Amino acid sequence: SQVKDSQLLKSLTIIDTPGVLSGVKQTQGRAYKYEDVLDWFAERSDMIILLFDVQKLDISDEMGALIKNIQRHADKIRVVLNKADSISHQNLLKVYGALLWSLGRVITTPEVTR
Repeated sequence: SQVKDSQLLKSLTIIDTPGVLSGVKQTQGRAYKYEDVLDWFAERSDMIILLFDVQKLDISDEMGALIKNIQRHADKIRVVLNKADSISHQNLLKVYGALLWSLGRVITTPEVTR
């Protein structure tokens, strides 16, 4: 392994939030408001990466609410399809289209999210 000195990495912080749960039953035990925590981080971040698995494109009610909550930071949001190299190009186009359709139901913008 190698160690390199990087000025960029000295000012970079990556925060991996827990996955968004689906269903009210799974979220009842939280001692905090997830939306408020996410909004706090969104305010202070330079970039927000929404990571979707190519095998699990479902946007739960909670995930939809969170996306709507951070939509005012749309200029910071980037959508990433994780594990895209694990499927064929033809299936990737189908998944990409399905994700855009699902996001279009949540994000109210005249332009397609990329």
